Amino acid sequence: MKQTTIQSLMKRAKEYVELEADTKVIDIKYIEAFTLFGREDAVFLVKTTWKEYPEWWVVGGSTPINLYSKDKLSTADEAFSFHTGIMLRMIARQNQESPESVGDDAFICHASEDKAHFVRPLAHQLAKMGFQIWYDEFELKVGDGLRRSIDKGLAVSQYGIVVLSKAFFAKNWPQYELDGLVAREVEGEKVILPVWKNVTKQDILQFSPPLADKVAVCFPQKTVKEVAQELAKALSE
Repeated sequence: MKQTTIQSLMKRAKEYVELEADTKVIDIKYIEAFTLFGREDAVFLVKTTWKEYPEWWVVGGSTPINLYSKDKLSTADEAFSFHTGIMLRMIARQNQESPESVGDDAFICHASEDKAHFVRPLAHQLAKMGFQIWYDEFELKVGDGLRRSIDKGLAVSQYGIVVLSKAFFAKNWPQYELDGLVAREVEGEKVILPVWKNVTKQDILQFSPPLADKVAVCFPQKTVKEVAQELAKALSE
């Protein structure tokens, strides 16, 4: 695994632990990289200020990042094996369901800053056109786990509409969602439908070169209704 990739994952791992575990990271170390089925994941050991569970394994890279208490899994190998089991179960659930049983046409991957003036109107516009759209206001209820609900959305949605914006690039959760979509594309599925919101191709290249090669719908060059119409063509294929 390249050093630049390790550094990038290390930064995301720190942000992820502080968000998910609601604690502060005081130290993070790269432990090992594992390759399985052509996918490479890194394992980090993270020390936090949480008195009850001070140390965590963070695993991810080609698969979505997740964290596991070192109190429960004593080695990096155990953490990777447990993580792999969860990823395989997600794939198995997806493959067991027939297309008719898939719950949603699309899952909208977005930053919260883009919700009020763009994502919410877009989701409702697509719903008015007859599509089943998953995004947090439709599915998340008080007490739901954010990560669990996101995993469900990725597992049962045919496409992922990814709203790429400056706010998106700075967020940890949207990047986690995108990891899950990219992992599915590795399997040969076309699942990512990009929407560029007030960003340029150069911005996309700096964030994710593979995404820059995908045909995208641009806002505000197109209105919300026009964006929905363009997305509807892909959703109807």
